[in-house]
Amino acid sequence: MKYAWFTVGLPESTPRETVALLKKNGYQGVEWRIVNDGGDTRKPGFWSGNRCTLQANWSNEQFKEVARMTADAGLSVPNLGTYIRAHEMDAVERMMEVAKIFKAPSIRVGSAAYDGTKHYNELLKKDIERFTRVQELAKQYRVKALVEIHMGLITPSASAAYRLVSHFSPAHIGLIHDAGNMVYEGYENYKMGVEMLGKYLAHVHVKNSIVTSTDKKGPQTKEWKTGFGPFRKGAVNFSLLLKALQSARYDTWLSFEDFSTEMTQAQKVKDNLLLIKTVLKGLKQEGV
Repeated sequence: MKYAWFTVGLPESTPRETVALLKKNGYQGVEWRIVNDGGDTRKPGFWSGNRCTLQANWSNEQFKEVARMTADAGLSVPNLGTYIRAHEMDAVERMMEVAKIFKAPSIRVGSAAYDGTKHYNELLKKDIERFTRVQELAKQYRVKALVEIHMGLITPSASAAYRLVSHFSPAHIGLIHDAGNMVYEGYENYKMGVEMLGKYLAHVHVKNSIVTSTDKKGPQTKEWKTGFGPFRKGAVNFSLLLKALQSARYDTWLSFEDFSTEMTQAQKVKDNLLLIKTVLKGLKQEGV
């Protein structure tokens, strides 16, 4: 496996500081967050004021500067973490241009949101039409568009994501597996999921989420809530996940995300990689 970090999870660090931190801790790649984040960087947060965000409206020269810095540190860019949707064709094309600057093989392109106000089948049909156009751009730029398994979208599980991407060529449209998101919505047996996805499985996000409960009055006496959590305390079974990936002969990028706050950024970058390497070592000793 090769290891990267999705920079949405490093809001306190500048791109230069992030590159140095990842290099120091043995990572081989960085997945840059790219979005127009207008938040206050004096009070950095994961989704607003994130200091490690590359602004989507930057010029080519600004992106080239970060690309050179990344390459000079010996780091690759396995994917660009954009926040664009399939209907934003101009933005999709622009981010594919940026991917060429970073020599990134893929960009994230979001599927439709699902909130119950529109019928799922209607949303799926529309997204198939949209991703048909995205696929043409992917062919043109030779940059794959990746749909993420993500709660709140029409692709919250492996099977739901497969229903969308199976209409396209895995050479141009692929999937980002995210077990941490599946704690919120869409959990399926990891092995079954990766078997289902087959060649569409192109990238893997690694994070963890927790489930907590509070007492309440009524027929059901517990109310359950999901939130992102530390790698060592969440509901994701990393041993089963990595075993499933190995059974599918997936041996490329694991891109880390961590939205917990119990440890510092530097501690998380070091300890999360140690945890995953320890799990992989255990699987090897088991003969997996």
